[in-house]
Amino acid sequence: MRKFLVFLVFLLIMLVVADRGLHYAAQSEIAKRVSQQYEMSAEPEVTIGGFPFLTQAISGEYSEIQIVTGAITVDEVQLERVDVTARDVEAALSDLMTEPKVVAGTAEATVMLPYSELQKRLPEGIVIENVNGEPRMTGDLAVSGVSVPVSADLDIGVEDDTFTATPSGIEVGEAPIDVSAVVSERLTISFPIPRLPFDLQVTGIEALPNGIEVSAEASDLALVGGEGQR
Repeated sequence: MRKFLVFLVFLLIMLVVADRGLHYAAQSEIAKRVSQQYEMSAEPEVTIGGFPFLTQAISGEYSEIQIVTGAITVDEVQLERVDVTARDVEAALSDLMTEPKVVAGTAEATVMLPYSELQKRLPEGIVIENVNGEPRMTGDLAVSGVSVPVSADLDIGVEDDTFTATPSGIEVGEAPIDVSAVVSERLTISFPIPRLPFDLQVTGIEALPNGIEVSAEASDLALVGGEGQR
């Protein structure tokens, strides 16, 4: 009886080891494929949720997979981070370990856009600073050959497929003429929303102290095995 119990314990330990080993290998394979697919400089962090992994692998169905990337450039726009949580994921074990195609029923994501992406689209001399937890544009703006000190809050939004950033609460220093309209025009930014990884669609946007957080979602998406970047 004692030998049988020892054997059972040994068997359980081997199953756990095998489960964790296969779990790690699957995460590593997905990370490698996503990195290649989107031409990333570093592999993303991949976490396959649920325990044990073996039962999910056998069924080919996974409750949740999370992918967190580092910096990634899409359509010449640098994204600081993409954090995707996919649910109702399907992937055959044989595909997962070779040429994986991972399909998710739904996904929610947050995408961090650094203020440096806005900064490079502003006129020379204007910087974006964090003032009391809010972004604010400040600096000296050249208007009609005169350097004028200006500052303004930054209101961000999405219109159709375009990202917009408009100044509000504009403050203008002494100038020989009224330059408020010119300042407002030159501090207004707009550019097309890049095609997000995993065909994510923007649902919301919020200015945070460390950058702009974009909320996005998708359905029936290919986490791995899709088209990747254009």
